[in-house]
Amino acid sequence: MMSEISNTPTPPNKTSGRKILLILAVIFVLPFTVAATLHLLNLKPSGQSYGTLVQPPQALEFPVLRDVQGKEFTAQQWLKIWSIVMMDSTGCAESCQAQVHLLRQVHISLNKDKHRVQRVLLMPADVKGETVKALQKQHPDLMILVGTDVETTEFAAKFNIAGGQVYLVDPLGNLMMSYPENMAPKGLFSDLKRLLKNSWAG
Repeated sequence: MMSEISNTPTPPNKTSGRKILLILAVIFVLPFTVAATLHLLNLKPSGQSYGTLVQPPQALEFPVLRDVQGKEFTAQQWLKIWSIVMMDSTGCAESCQAQVHLLRQVHISLNKDKHRVQRVLLMPADVKGETVKALQKQHPDLMILVGTDVETTEFAAKFNIAGGQVYLVDPLGNLMMSYPENMAPKGLFSDLKRLLKNSWAG
C-alpha cells in the first residue's frame, strides 16, 4: 500500500532565511561602514579629516518637520542622500547668512556629485516670516526647517552631542561628523569628496 501523501506545507528553511537577512544587512550597512572606516583609519592622502567624527555615529529618528511654507519634510527625505545640516536658533542673522552662502559654494563645487547632497537649515526658533522667506528666495534649493514645536526642538537637540554648528548626516540616517562655526569650507568640501568617492550609499 502506498503511504498517504501529506498535505502539510513544508516549514520554511530558517537557515536560508537568516542568510537572506544577513546579506540584506551587509548591503545596507556596508556603505556607511566603508565611509566610517576611512575616517577612523585616517585613509586620506593629504592628512586627517577636517570634521570631527561622531563616535559612534548616532542613528537619528526623524520626525515629520515643516519647511517655510508649512510643507512636511518626512523621514524618507533624509535617506538615500547625504545631508549638510546647519543649525541656527537666532533667526539667521548676518553670520548665519554668510555661513549659508559658504555651504552653497561647497555644494556647487561638488559638480556632478551635488545631486547626492542636500543642504538643510534647521531653525528651532520663532523666526519672522519675512526673514526666512527672503533667505529661501536667495537659496531656493536650501531646505529650511523651522519651528518651536516639540518635534523640531527635540530633533535639533540630538545634534548637541556633537557640538559645532554644521553637521553631516549619512544616507542611512546617521549623524556622523560635526564642524565648528568658523570651519574652513575647503575642509568640508574635502571630506565630502572623499565620502562620496568611497561610499556606495547616496
